[in-house]
Amino acid sequence: MSRNMAFCSILLVPVCLASLVAPARAQHFNKVKGTVTSASAGRNEVFAFDVDANVYRYSASSKAFTKIAKTTLVDIAVGGGTLSQTDEVWGINASGDVFRFNFSSKTFKPIPGILSQITVGVGNQDSCHPYEVWGVNSADDIFRYNYCTKEFVQATGLLTQVATGGGDVWGLNSTGHIFHFNFGSQTFVAVSGALTQIAVGVNDVWGVNISNNVFRYNPSANTFNSVGGNTSQVAAGGDGVWLVDTSSHIFRFDPSEEQFVEVPGILKSITVGSGAGVFGVNPSDAAFTFERP
Repeated sequence: MSRNMAFCSILLVPVCLASLVAPARAQHFNKVKGTVTSASAGRNEVFAFDVDANVYRYSASSKAFTKIAKTTLVDIAVGGGTLSQTDEVWGINASGDVFRFNFSSKTFKPIPGILSQITVGVGNQDSCHPYEVWGVNSADDIFRYNYCTKEFVQATGLLTQVATGGGDVWGLNSTGHIFHFNFGSQTFVAVSGALTQIAVGVNDVWGVNISNNVFRYNPSANTFNSVGGNTSQVAAGGDGVWLVDTSSHIFRFDPSEEQFVEVPGILKSITVGSGAGVFGVNPSDAAFTFERP
């Protein structure tokens, strides 16, 4: 897929923050009702879970997270929504059991499989994969969900983390090596570099390494280029590219300026949707959503 990739040098250190703050003053995060530890956003849906694994669904009208009864999950993935299809919502409980949200019954239904991490995004390869739903288990085995056979099919390779976005699929193994899924050969192909976290947006791929440096993928060179430091997390989606630095400060990537600009607030984690918005959780587990002027 084509990617519009231009690069700049970004130093996320106090000496340059003064120049980054001004353009973002009118933008801010508003607190919403709910106490959660992690959230996941898609095109229209936002789900979250708290420290006790209780699950919540966000209501845009009430600007609050509402608890879903009798459900506990430790990982939630939301995504894949387009003009022609709704988001998919998947989750995993503490035992690794897999669940898919049923919008009619408003409950999570069990799906055969045992996973330790799951991700979902838009699919565009064939009729059996209207969404790209991928997961890995505790043995680092990789699985892709087939909507025709209604089962997870094992893929070749070993990964500890898998991510999808824009119909693209990437992963990291236990040593941080990077892999990109080739739909033609149906294999994961190694890409130079090492990361501890990877995020796949609509048109770009980002990552963070063990030294807290943030990287952006250059498809022309097939390499990840460092574009800054002091990064704790990077997240990407249709609602932009965001990062949280090692001091919990928030930055939004401005594509017109090709640089990150600081947005007021303190968060420990952030999730970027593709229409549902940008949500974050602060160190006290309070939930916030980004408001544009």
